[in-house]
Amino acid sequence: MGATGTGGARPPRDRVQDLLCSLFSQVLGVESVSVNDSFLDLGGHSLLATRLTTRIRAVLGVDLPVRAVFDAPTVAELAERLGEAGRDPRPQLAPAERPEEIPLSYTQRRLWFLNRLHGGAGNYNMPMAYRLRGELDVAALRRALEDLVARHESLRTAYPDWDGRPQQIVLDPEEAPVDLEADRVREEDLARVLTAESGHLFDLTAQTPLRARLLRLGEREHVLLLVVHHIACDGWSLAPLVRDIGAAYAARRAGAEPPWTDLAVQYVDYTLWHRELLGSPQDPQSPLNRQTRFWCEELEGLSDRLEIDATGPRPAVPSHRGGRVPARVPARTHRALQELARSTGTSVFMVVQATLAALLTRRGAGTDIAIGTPTAGRTDEALDDLIGFFVNTLVLRNRTDGDPTFRELLSQTHGRCLAAFAHQDVPFDHLVQALAPQRSPAWHPLIQVMLAFQNTAAADLELPGLTVEREPVEEGITRFDLRFELIEDFTDDRTPAGVDTSLTYARDLYTHQDAEKLTQDFLDLLEAAASTPDLRISELGREGARQAPDTARPTAAVAQAPNVAFVCSPYGQQWAGMARELLRTEPVFRSVLRECDAELARHTGWSLLEELHLDEPHIRSGDVGVMQPLLCAVQIGIAAWLEDAGVRPGAVAGHSLGEVAACVIAGVLDVPDAMRLIHHYSDQQRRVAGRGSGMAVFELSAAELVAHLDARGSTVEVAAHNGPRTTVLAGDGAELRAVVADFQARDVLCAMVRVDLPAHSPAIDPVMDDLERAVGELRPRPGRLPMISSVTGRELEWQEATAAYFARNLRHTVLLAEATELLLAEHDVLVEISAHPVLAPALEQSVRAHGGRATVLTTMRQGPDDRTGLLQALENLEKLGVRVRRDTPPPPA
Repeated sequence: MGATGTGGARPPRDRVQDLLCSLFSQVLGVESVSVNDSFLDLGGHSLLATRLTTRIRAVLGVDLPVRAVFDAPTVAELAERLGEAGRDPRPQLAPAERPEEIPLSYTQRRLWFLNRLHGGAGNYNMPMAYRLRGELDVAALRRALEDLVARHESLRTAYPDWDGRPQQIVLDPEEAPVDLEADRVREEDLARVLTAESGHLFDLTAQTPLRARLLRLGEREHVLLLVVHHIACDGWSLAPLVRDIGAAYAARRAGAEPPWTDLAVQYVDYTLWHRELLGSPQDPQSPLNRQTRFWCEELEGLSDRLEIDATGPRPAVPSHRGGRVPARVPARTHRALQELARSTGTSVFMVVQATLAALLTRRGAGTDIAIGTPTAGRTDEALDDLIGFFVNTLVLRNRTDGDPTFRELLSQTHGRCLAAFAHQDVPFDHLVQALAPQRSPAWHPLIQVMLAFQNTAAADLELPGLTVEREPVEEGITRFDLRFELIEDFTDDRTPAGVDTSLTYARDLYTHQDAEKLTQDFLDLLEAAASTPDLRISELGREGARQAPDTARPTAAVAQAPNVAFVCSPYGQQWAGMARELLRTEPVFRSVLRECDAELARHTGWSLLEELHLDEPHIRSGDVGVMQPLLCAVQIGIAAWLEDAGVRPGAVAGHSLGEVAACVIAGVLDVPDAMRLIHHYSDQQRRVAGRGSGMAVFELSAAELVAHLDARGSTVEVAAHNGPRTTVLAGDGAELRAVVADFQARDVLCAMVRVDLPAHSPAIDPVMDDLERAVGELRPRPGRLPMISSVTGRELEWQEATAAYFARNLRHTVLLAEATELLLAEHDVLVEISAHPVLAPALEQSVRAHGGRATVLTTMRQGPDDRTGLLQALENLEKLGVRVRRDTPPPPA
């Protein structure tokens, strides 16, 4: 149950309220809704409000404007508005009598023109790839694709040019066979092949818009690549597309026909209906002309393009080469954004839109900001399961002149956004023709910046007998200068859990570093807007800016916040208890561990979370194959928790196994790759783990130890330079104990380490090749943070994070002392991500050798509460000047 109004949860009192409760539940994806539940409190926004009014129109036959959902957001209030609304005057969408010449839809015309103009350039392709593991029935898959094309006319339509009049020509299924090309591809070539194939040049006048390829990696491993031209498909279409493929494959594999019923309408029916809906361009009172007049007034005087600060000059003809920067809005900020939206009667989408307008103003774009946003365009329920191109683009105008407070800007955004959605039927191309802005191939007309809130169903392909995973396809293409994309994440009870964001940027105009800086500025401004909305937009997030007295928040009086770095430790004996407590109390940590658990289970067959909930005597704490994945997941979770609390690291390093978690924290690896890697990492070490091997730590320099080992002819090797005078040896256990005894007799501080692993010693050699083969191809990416490698002792280039790199990490000497020296050059605080202070003494030793100006903190378990170490770390960071945000109380004195 979601948030409720002040009157408590009341059941519906009549049929209309009952239907509205059901529609709210369906559109918002929640289990149940009461009469007093607010659409906005449950996560609703402008796009979902459009979806809700569409469902209301279909079920109740009432034409309700989007604004009504914001003005009357609860079921009870909206039910009263329904009585005041008129009956739906629109024509009914149904199969239509088809004329001899079928025109293109309004939305298709520009794509057809660009395809002809640019010779079929792949800028408007939609690739999707899936990795298939298991016994694939290729014949059934080929039949399933043919079934898909037979079911959806849009996938067997060509668009010939008849004397300058493009037409839709729907071919019979046998005239549009799917050629499922099959080729053998090596794993190391896969990404390159997918990128190349995704840029296929469609000639829309002579080809149908679907291309399929099957890439064979092995006897039981394939990748299916589908490339659809945008003229026949949009984001919403991907879910029914893969759903229909899955159903058809299951049927054909069993020797049966697909079980579906005929679609209510086809895309041609929509094309003809949409023209009837908008009315004649020659009729001044047609819906098309009435809505166009609104847009001409709304956008009067708008500049042809935004002048945003950019690194490179705008080329006369853009290359459309694009890069991408992923990021995440923490759960705490997400909750603050939703609370601001709730208190202002807006939506999170509107808050983000206003924030983006403020950011662009601050980046030199002026005070008249046009931002584009896509709308689904499926304004009738009969279109839900249809593959086709329905999406439209709205121009959202934002005025930031006069330096308004953010709350004032948000109020203006609310009104303009609702007005825009009330007039969303006008096709974007028609609007461009009506406004006639200065046209140039160098920029997109009217809008160069897009903001997209993704709320489409997941396009997850399911094929019986196969394990199916999405395979990333790097297109490297952009159609706009900047495109911000956001996907809200919620817990099962609809609590905000964070927002995944990405910025796609034009490489002609921006470097990757520029885009990273812009992304961080956007995240910082979102946080500032949510926490201090009564500041003027020029003051948001600025040092020294003061909030209005009635909403002021006390902050620590510090001259300058310190630079913080994270260091991930290699092992720990108390991770299980710490993880159990954090799972119970910390939503951000819980979200990370759930993701790690789901990904790890793909490879292990057992659940990390289930393992954690076993009683202490039963948890497999002695099994490296269990404890290393646990350690990695917990480290990632703790780092996310710290960042959500406001602790933003400037860099990250990892010791041995900690390198895997550090790569995730830095953004170099994603969680799926990290969990696959850590599984094979630990699984191979099982082969060499045992009581006959071990490690020992010495308060000596590596040079001093090596001289002694050479003198006695020892077979053990230096495993790690942890500090200037902290060195770890690894190898045969009996030999290590003899070396320790020898040095203890000389009063040298040293001890055996409680592990049965011979990592970083010759004992690892037998598994090196198998480890690299098992890990296979990793997909590193440019990180969001510098990653200081303890394998090389320098900053890691993201391309280096390969299976071979991690094999070296397991075998070669760990250069933590060298990595720490680099960290200390720019950071004031080192936070060891640990369950107990494995590395803290060595880090403090490095600090002293560096001049003693930095502070070392740990997240170690302290006392009966496993969170105490974390909370103490936050308190200490706050004292050092970090602006900490937290829901949990400080630790007891």
